[in-house]
Amino acid sequence: MKLLHKNIPQWLCWLLLICLVLIIGIFLIDIFVPLGVAGGVPYVAPVLLAAFFPIKFGVFAVSMVCSLLTVGGMFYSPEIDVIDWKVFANRGLALFAIWVTAILSYYQNQFRDQREEAFKRIRTLEGILPICMDCKKIRDIGGMWHRLEAYITRHSEVNFSHGYCPECEKVALSNIQRIHLNLQERQKLE
Repeated sequence: MKLLHKNIPQWLCWLLLICLVLIIGIFLIDIFVPLGVAGGVPYVAPVLLAAFFPIKFGVFAVSMVCSLLTVGGMFYSPEIDVIDWKVFANRGLALFAIWVTAILSYYQNQFRDQREEAFKRIRTLEGILPICMDCKKIRDIGGMWHRLEAYITRHSEVNFSHGYCPECEKVALSNIQRIHLNLQERQKLE
């Protein structure tokens, strides 16, 4: 799949051309084959190719065209005067195959997109991070040291809000009180 994304316009043009040639070829074969044969089933191939379209609903557009041609092929096939239940059963099975393929292709693309998104999230923060034991700065690949919050924010979608835990709050308040008392004592001495 990664090879297809190198030159999107070129591969998309080829994919559309192949899909169009397949659809036209299948329709031509379908109208020349006797009516009792399920000539619409090969339309599954262009539907599968449409699963690679970058447009999410491209597979449904191709499925709709193939469905219309499957039904239309029934009226343009030889022996048009003999439409019985077998013809409708064959065309119904062809339509069923086309739409099951379309729906499964669509959901497969959805799951693939979700999986790729999950892999992106996992790759942002994986492996061993070299971290300073004292100040907790993180060393990047280039050897530069960054604050923990800055590094994680840059490599993920996490933002930080700072505050004190109860233990640190007590220590910070006692330090502030101690500094305040020291300042008061210095002012008295002056």
